[in-house]
Amino acid sequence: MLAAEPAGQLAFVAGTEQEDRRVELVDLSTGVLTSVGPGARDGAPAWSPDGQWLAFPTARPGGTGIRVVRADGAEARELPHAHPWNDMPRWSPDSKLLAYTGSRDTSGIRPESLAAMASVMVYDLEANTEEQWGEETMSLFRPVWMNAGTVIAIGVIPGEKRLTTDIFIVTPSTVSPLPAAAMPSAGQYVEWAAEVNLRENLLAYESNDGGDREVFVLSFKRGSTDVSNHRAADWNPVWQPNGRWLAFESFRSGRRGVYRVLPGTINVIPVAVAEDSDNWHPAWSPDGAFLAYVSTREGMPQLFVTELESGKVRQVTTGARFALAPAWRPVP
Repeated sequence: MLAAEPAGQLAFVAGTEQEDRRVELVDLSTGVLTSVGPGARDGAPAWSPDGQWLAFPTARPGGTGIRVVRADGAEARELPHAHPWNDMPRWSPDSKLLAYTGSRDTSGIRPESLAAMASVMVYDLEANTEEQWGEETMSLFRPVWMNAGTVIAIGVIPGEKRLTTDIFIVTPSTVSPLPAAAMPSAGQYVEWAAEVNLRENLLAYESNDGGDREVFVLSFKRGSTDVSNHRAADWNPVWQPNGRWLAFESFRSGRRGVYRVLPGTINVIPVAVAEDSDNWHPAWSPDGAFLAYVSTREGMPQLFVTELESGKVRQVTTGARFALAPAWRPVP
């Protein structure tokens, strides 16, 4: 038994093949599963901060669109879009706006094909309107919110030999790079997966500055610090809701594992690490006491939860279908 039992709901993607991926909810107290997605190649879900809505990409003729559903599945909306491909939805802090990547390129939205022209699109759920933010001249991916009028996005910088990416501040009409003095060093690198810590005014992100993928934390007062600092690849930073700890993934043990770090001390602690399985995609509980993640310890990728204080582990999903991309419902 765990010293404390995890509670609430996890949204995740279940399926057996790429074509039948469906967003589902699992109640952590009862184990009851509820399907909320159409099952048309549904993508990673994202909860609104008030815990009332769930957004995720799903296939539609000629591309992908963003679907929004109530937590109980009672109401669903398919958002109309200007572009055929739409992905990576994120909610504004007040739960009224959705930012996502929109692309007019027929090949879709793929991180490995960043040359495709993409834009930051923002949908107003109350006004039922979609607006493009930033400028037409730059390809922008993976927006996350700083406040109701500003997002952080990844911008593609074309080069002579290879593409690089930088972090940009995007408003409805402007795109501005982060100040060069705030970055670890001069030069062009690949930045990705920026995550804002609204409580502490910090920004976590991935960068290959230093040679391999590392997790950096940017303080707008003190600059950037490499908080993962290992010769193995580190990536996918996720902030604890109270802003103290940062979870991330790493190959430092030889297999893909989940770790957490206290950025102020650069104290890295393993959460889910094994010699015979991979563990990835950490998701914090609302109280920050648990981490959910995907693990192959039983063969098929399934969801597990670890209580951080005791280290005790609980398996959440079972069966012949995979379970991916967990997202813990915020407390309403």
